[in-house]
Amino acid sequence: MRNTRTAAPSAQSRVLALLLAIVLAAGLLAGCGGDSGSKTVGGVKHITLTVVHGDGTSKDFSIETSQEMLGAALADEKLIEGDDSEYGLFVTTVDGESVDSAQQQWWCLTAGGETVTTGVDSTPIEDGGKYEFTLTTGY
Repeated sequence: MRNTRTAAPSAQSRVLALLLAIVLAAGLLAGCGGDSGSKTVGGVKHITLTVVHGDGTSKDFSIETSQEMLGAALADEKLIEGDDSEYGLFVTTVDGESVDSAQQQWWCLTAGGETVTTGVDSTPIEDGGKYEFTLTTGY
C-alpha cells in the first residue's frame, strides 16, 4: 500500500512564500500609487509666464511646450526677442515691450519669485513652473 499523505511544507518554504507574497503585494501597490510626481503628459510641460511691464501692469501666459529650455519655449510662443551673445540670448523685448537702454532698462527673469542665475536659454523648464519677466530700470 502506498502512502498518499503529502509532507507538510518546511518552515523555510513557508517563510520564502510569505516574503514572495509581500514583495508582490508591495509591487502592485507601488504601481497603483496614482501621482508619480510628474504632470508631464506625452512630453508636454505646462508653465506660466507672468510679464510685468514698465507701467506696472502684468499679464499671465499659460504655455504648453515640449521644449526643455525656457528660452526656446518663449521664442516658440513669440513672447521674447533679443540679441545673441556668447552668453546666450540677451532678452530685449518681452510681450512686445522693448527695453530702453538710455534709461538702463533690462528684463529681470525670476522663477517662482526667486532670481534665476542662468540665462533664459539655459534655464530648464519644470512642469508646473511659474516664471516671471519684469521690466527693471537701473543697472
